[in-house]
Amino acid sequence: MAATTSSEACGLEEVVDAAIVSYAEALRAADSLLVLDETVWPECEQQARDIMADCIRAIHHGPCSDVPAPLDAEFSSLELGARRALQHIPAMESLRAARILTGVVLDALPDLMAGLPDDVALARMQYAVRTLHHSIDSRVRAALIGYDAFLMRGVNRINSAERARLAREIHDRIGSSLALAMRSLELHELEEGHSGQGLERVVEAKAALQDTFGFVRELVNGLRAPRSRTNFHTRLLDYVELSRPAGTAVDIQVEGGTAQLTALHHDEIFLVIRECLRNAYRHSGATSVRVEAIIGKGVLDAHVTDNGMGIDVSGPQFESGNGMVSMRERITAMGGTLSVTNLGGKGTRIQFHIPLPAANRAGEDLS
Repeated sequence: MAATTSSEACGLEEVVDAAIVSYAEALRAADSLLVLDETVWPECEQQARDIMADCIRAIHHGPCSDVPAPLDAEFSSLELGARRALQHIPAMESLRAARILTGVVLDALPDLMAGLPDDVALARMQYAVRTLHHSIDSRVRAALIGYDAFLMRGVNRINSAERARLAREIHDRIGSSLALAMRSLELHELEEGHSGQGLERVVEAKAALQDTFGFVRELVNGLRAPRSRTNFHTRLLDYVELSRPAGTAVDIQVEGGTAQLTALHHDEIFLVIRECLRNAYRHSGATSVRVEAIIGKGVLDAHVTDNGMGIDVSGPQFESGNGMVSMRERITAMGGTLSVTNLGGKGTRIQFHIPLPAANRAGEDLS
């Protein structure tokens, strides 16, 4: 596409400036520290302008700009997250600002696309929306890493095993539920006014938040990690009912008695399988996911198989991403093993094997 003319560039600048004003007003209405503190707002404004610049490139240059955000953007977001922690600005402020900015930019898209030929407008809008979400998500994730890293410096007296456990709990219990809640609320906003859908999304969000708040309450009160009184099969069925994307079929089969499983087993197995399902929902594009767990004498074998695009097990981010570190640590802590297989581009299978005690040490059967 031809280069943007000076008059077009001027028009785009006016749209961006107006969007920034709307963004600031929305933050101010929400009493956000990001705009109320004059020393913080300039960095927040620049982040917003950079994100809108990413969208403009997607609109006026098409798929060639549909690439990950530059590394320097993520590095600067890492530093920004650490500064937010130093400034005692809660991480939730950044998440709320990201939600507000998403709405502001989506509202501005028609003006940013003005003048595009009809035959490319729809495709460019799709690129722009994808770029918007990627640009915001990559920056927010990097900022939260920087925020958490700064806070972790204050707990460096904790031994390495405890740090690993804490990281797993934050990722699997708090992070997963908050992610589901955020996604549900976003969908509610998009579906508001459509019959029944909005109410269902609110119910999903409330359930996810209640689960998170319950865990945080016990954590703050100094209690040990909570262990569910419900078996992992029931919890998985409840989770799937709340989280399953439209168009994705999920089949969960559990064979064998659960008397050999302690409450710890039920809790850890649920968290591992839930992470497998989340990955299938978010990354694989699968339309079908099957969970099968077979509890035999002294052993549990399970696998989660989807028909998606297949995970790249050779990629540099395989072990560090997709919750893989957390899943392996949980399985290893129970004396088990975990493997991941790419089914020739026709899906992914995650398998794990756990040896079980001869009798339930907790003295109870949760089936």
